[in-house]
Amino acid sequence: MIWQPPTRELDPLAALVHEAVRTQVFPGEAFGFHLVAVPGETWREAALPDGLPVRIRLSASPAAQTQRENRACAGIHVSGELVAGDMGYRVSADLIVDLVTRAVLACDSRLEAVGRTRG
Repeated sequence: MIWQPPTRELDPLAALVHEAVRTQVFPGEAFGFHLVAVPGETWREAALPDGLPVRIRLSASPAAQTQRENRACAGIHVSGELVAGDMGYRVSADLIVDLVTRAVLACDSRLEAVGRTRG
């Protein structure tokens, strides 16, 4: 599979999810968002460009190892919860990571709305 540039720009919430997933697997500062750990909790917080507060809690687990163009790769599954304003979501993502370079070769993330968190 040959890398191809994105065909459209991600919306801010999807971009935040991608950064949160990436920094869950490879801890470090997110590029476009300032994800801050909530003291005493497993949540991280950030704000979208429009000021909407977002909380996200993720966990990662290994998935099947695979090959991509003769390179050994690891599959990683990330799942968790996200709250944006008063709307709750389930987060699910599958990553393919090159075992030598640690480059993320693919990241398929999905958000599923689960409803409002408060009246």
